[in-house]
Amino acid sequence: MRIVTDISENWRFKKLPDNGGTAEVDVTAAGYDDSGWECVDLPHTYNAVDGVSGRSGVCEGGENYYRGKVCYRKHLFLSAEDIEDKRTFIEFGAANTTAGLYVNGNFAGSHEGGYSLFRFDITELLVPDSENIFSVIVSNAPTTYIAPITDQGDFTKMGGLYRSVRLISVPAAHIALCDCGSSGVYITPVNITENSCDVNIRVLLETAGKTPEEMTVCAEIYDENEKIGEAAAQVGFADNCEVCLSVHIDNVRLWQGRRDPYLYSAEIKLCNNGNVIDNVRESFGVRTYRIDPEHGFFLNGKHLDLHGVNYHQDSYENGWAMTDEQRRRDYGLMCELGCTAVRMAHYQHSANEYDFCDRLGLCVWTEIGIVNRMAAGDDLKIDGGFAGNARQQLRELIRQNYNHPSIIVWGISNELHQLNDEIFALYKELNELANTEDSTRLKTFADAQFWGKFLELPGDVVGYNRYFGWYHDAGPAGMFGEWCDRYHTEKESRPICISEYGGGGAITQHKDCIDWQNDIDPWGERHYENYQSELHEKVWQQFAVRDYLWAKFVWCMFDFASCGRVEGDTVGQNDKGLMTRERIPKDAYFFYKSVWSSDPVLHICDKRFSPRACDVPQIKVYCNTGSCKLIVNGKSFGTIHREELPEESSTVFVWKNIRLEKGVNSIKATAVS
Repeated sequence: MRIVTDISENWRFKKLPDNGGTAEVDVTAAGYDDSGWECVDLPHTYNAVDGVSGRSGVCEGGENYYRGKVCYRKHLFLSAEDIEDKRTFIEFGAANTTAGLYVNGNFAGSHEGGYSLFRFDITELLVPDSENIFSVIVSNAPTTYIAPITDQGDFTKMGGLYRSVRLISVPAAHIALCDCGSSGVYITPVNITENSCDVNIRVLLETAGKTPEEMTVCAEIYDENEKIGEAAAQVGFADNCEVCLSVHIDNVRLWQGRRDPYLYSAEIKLCNNGNVIDNVRESFGVRTYRIDPEHGFFLNGKHLDLHGVNYHQDSYENGWAMTDEQRRRDYGLMCELGCTAVRMAHYQHSANEYDFCDRLGLCVWTEIGIVNRMAAGDDLKIDGGFAGNARQQLRELIRQNYNHPSIIVWGISNELHQLNDEIFALYKELNELANTEDSTRLKTFADAQFWGKFLELPGDVVGYNRYFGWYHDAGPAGMFGEWCDRYHTEKESRPICISEYGGGGAITQHKDCIDWQNDIDPWGERHYENYQSELHEKVWQQFAVRDYLWAKFVWCMFDFASCGRVEGDTVGQNDKGLMTRERIPKDAYFFYKSVWSSDPVLHICDKRFSPRACDVPQIKVYCNTGSCKLIVNGKSFGTIHREELPEESSTVFVWKNIRLEKGVNSIKATAVS
């Protein structure tokens, strides 16, 4: 049977800087003395602190934090019972950006790409009844061939073994472990109606050494209570092969997004003479969807307004080395906000994040790490290794996450701003590869160029990153809807969405009567919280009446590490989040909660705006439960009835020209049903 063991605890860690660091050949030797190294548990990153240090950090590889080589070492006793007569694999959840593994001083394999799961077969390198030494050389140094290349992407590329590590022991014949990090099982519901469906299951098998000539592959389908169907096939193999099975489900319960994110599970068993020798269990959902260029997103034939946030894998506690508890907290906050969708920026995320979205009912846009550039130089010449690595990242993304019903689009790139014939040809090839790997989902990209050949990049649907009301070259917030209409009617025949929009917000900065053109400095320190919330109000008013936008994704859910930035009241962060990096909600968070959530919301804005002048231009309240009454220092300033407000801004209640007293004032808002 398959045995899975987490080995994430008790690793040794040391940086190996280029300027006088310890040589790789020494630290990977079995007999090397690492007793003086730092002891760490995985997940671990070495940029949790310097990755948010602004422009004064340690510059090893071109950015203001350590981008260089490190070594992790693990001592692990393995008994003969653990490993004899088995194939043993080591599985890394991710290592940014390159990883080379040595087992007992012998090279075991390497992986290039910082965001996907990968495995090595280490069977022949292990010593039974002995302490085995695992050495991993990791480097997040910038490259010209691993996307995102060089210093591209407005986020800190934290290095390390920042997800968990496991050992997997299986019999010689087993469900595939060498298929680009996938589970070896691909589940595709077809012929879906409101009452039934067929579930096609493709199982990849591997063998090494002597195996029985004939085995049985069985697939059992379970609902939340019991087994509801099964199928089996005999397979004879002396080498790797695949088996395709199909199971019919009656009275099917569809995956309905946030409304009812129902999941089935499939247990795949490989049997010999009736005995199970290997098994894999995968969850899946049954759903159909389509995206209409005029009316947006439809799930199981019914329109669903897709609105949500962009999300980076980053926490204030430990950077990219996030725990599942932290991820669960973050996705819980998205659901409290009322999100129906999330865009996972700008790379493959943890497998557990996709699991969370399956179970929470959040629709997912997920993408590979092509950000801004494919070529490092101004001559637009692509590095010889880039195409192969991009293909690898795309295969890993799709194969590892194929079974998640939450995923609706595969993304190829974000804000590509280079284009020539070579780049266009590679882009077309990647789109075709995505279609080959998965014909059931749509393909997309996020564009920030909006002109010429960029409008011809292949994709089924398109996203636009645009920051009206923030960056001065975009224009004022009130122009966003008009711009969308022009691209919808004149520039693009495919369905379009807004994949990024928003502006910075510093919770310590406020100002009355803000003039965007003169008072806002997008790349500097003037990032007023109350301007951010007003910007979102104005933009959402325009999005809410445009059904053709198939999704709207705020940039972003949380402030996140972006080392080179020194803006607003933070250092080394992008502060466009609806919450701070410490998960403190900004006023804009409550605006969207009042619009998106069915939970009652009553929030007085600008509570952090202190001190203030006595004459206040306005007091604003977000409320979605009915009419709202304002009382200041015991005096009523009247009730505003929700039906009196414009439909597109019916949760924004404003009382004008309020006079405050010197000292502490009492401001009370009451929802009136």
